[in-house]
Amino acid sequence: MKLLPTMSWRQKLINTSLLCLVLPSIITLALTGFQAKNEFKKKAILKSEQSLEVADLYISNILNDMVTALNAIQYDSEMITYLRTAWSKYDQQSKKIEFFSFKQISEKLDNLTTFGEKTYVTILLPGGLYFTNYSTYKSDLTYLYDEPWLKKMSEDPINRTHWLGSQKNYVLTDANKYTKIISIVRTFKLFANRPNAYVIVSKPEEQFHQIFNKYAPDQIMMLEDSEGKILSQSDESLIGQTIPPSYVKGKDTIVQWNGTEYISVDHSLRFAGWSMQSLTASKDVTGNIGNFINYTFILQILFFLVFSIVMFYLLRQLTYPITRLSRTARKVEAGNLDVRSKIEGQDDIGQLGLSFDRMLDRIKEMVLQIEWEQNRKRIAELELLQAQINPHFLFNTLNSVRLQVMMKGETDIARTIESLSTLLRMTINRNNEFLPLHEEVSTVEHYMKLMNFRHLDEVRLEINLASDTLLETIPRFTLQPLIENAYIHGLSQKSGEISISSRKQGGSLYITVQDNGKGMTEEELSSIWNVFKEKIEVGSPQHLREHISGIGLRNVNERLKIIYGSKYEMNLESLPGKGVTITMKLPCHFP
Repeated sequence: MKLLPTMSWRQKLINTSLLCLVLPSIITLALTGFQAKNEFKKKAILKSEQSLEVADLYISNILNDMVTALNAIQYDSEMITYLRTAWSKYDQQSKKIEFFSFKQISEKLDNLTTFGEKTYVTILLPGGLYFTNYSTYKSDLTYLYDEPWLKKMSEDPINRTHWLGSQKNYVLTDANKYTKIISIVRTFKLFANRPNAYVIVSKPEEQFHQIFNKYAPDQIMMLEDSEGKILSQSDESLIGQTIPPSYVKGKDTIVQWNGTEYISVDHSLRFAGWSMQSLTASKDVTGNIGNFINYTFILQILFFLVFSIVMFYLLRQLTYPITRLSRTARKVEAGNLDVRSKIEGQDDIGQLGLSFDRMLDRIKEMVLQIEWEQNRKRIAELELLQAQINPHFLFNTLNSVRLQVMMKGETDIARTIESLSTLLRMTINRNNEFLPLHEEVSTVEHYMKLMNFRHLDEVRLEINLASDTLLETIPRFTLQPLIENAYIHGLSQKSGEISISSRKQGGSLYITVQDNGKGMTEEELSSIWNVFKEKIEVGSPQHLREHISGIGLRNVNERLKIIYGSKYEMNLESLPGKGVTITMKLPCHFP
């Protein structure tokens, strides 16, 4: 499946199923076509062999008849006597022959019985005397004495038969009807120490190819000599051509001839190394199987389309629950815990969908439980912060008020007591976790009045709140720990200035608390950030704990992280002698 990385599981399943459906069909079709083609070729070879065996009977009879004719002339003593007498009385100067001698020889030739429709017999005697069983009117056969094959035969031993094969018909009276003839020649002697005499027996080539056409009309059958030259074939233009040697292709003998592939079957004759050959065009043999394969292929395609549609529908129905479960999982991954797959059924997929939905229900319950516990934790931390107000501070403040009352009779005492009363009331009241920004700042003002009342050096509090931020709510006691930290650690409880400012930007509330105290070095600032990242444990360095009071920066930072999460940010900036600037980013309209 690594070859298809971008496909869904359903697509991979469908494609794999289609592949498993089409591959066996293609392989089966190919094997069937191959086997059927071999069977057709075997039958074609068997048919050719049978046709050649039948043709052999007729061809052999014709050739036997030609040889018999030669023997009948050469071994007929009476015929030899007639020939000797005729040659003895032949006047080579005048080219005249005794009529009686000519008549006796002609009667012998006419009475010669031969197989087939036509047989040409020619006897060539030395000196230009010749006899035939056909008319030589207006034809002179003396040119035969000058034929190359005859001159070559004059050097051969007597009584030797030469198979001339196919040649142009020298019988002028039948030349238009039979253009080609097949001839055999034998040499003999009339007298010792005299030139050779010759007997030529010829048959029209048509007698041979008529047999081929009759018993092998759907084949190319031919008669060949020992060198593969065509002697007889229904297509006269092919006579004289040479068939290229066959080669073995698989189990069949194949011939490539004139750009066409043929199945070749040879059949040897018992005459002069001659043979017959049958050629069957491969396309004629495999044409039927080709049509059969085409029809089968079309049928396979139709079945494939029908089965593919049915299988595609069934697979879609079967895999749809898995696809829907996958889409549900992606929505859950995106943060939507309210979505459910709603897959039902008693099979494995149905049980998986039911278990998945139950798991989501359980996760939703756990999330709600965690949110409830976090809310409880924030309330507990608020209660802890409220409980962390130093009792000694309240005691010292009340003692100072008492001394002021004793020593002076000023109206400021009333304001101081009012501030203390307000601060105590805000501390004791735990009903509201969030307050508008202006109320939180009012609490800080009362806190600063009490701080200035306790100490000789007065700290001035500057307030610069944007009008559109006054009603934005923030957690209770968010600013008081920061002001206390600036007063105690930044100003070292001496005179100075602390400012509070606010603004809104991009849907967020920015609150800045700044003092003009001693500031911090880079190492001290880095230590503060490290403390923000890790909780202070018992035994940690004292100089780190001094930067974080009991209700100091760390508690504020952790508390706001719990409430706002990733929407909350705190930034600290400081230089030695330049004071500390704390900027908090809170979401607007929360909760």
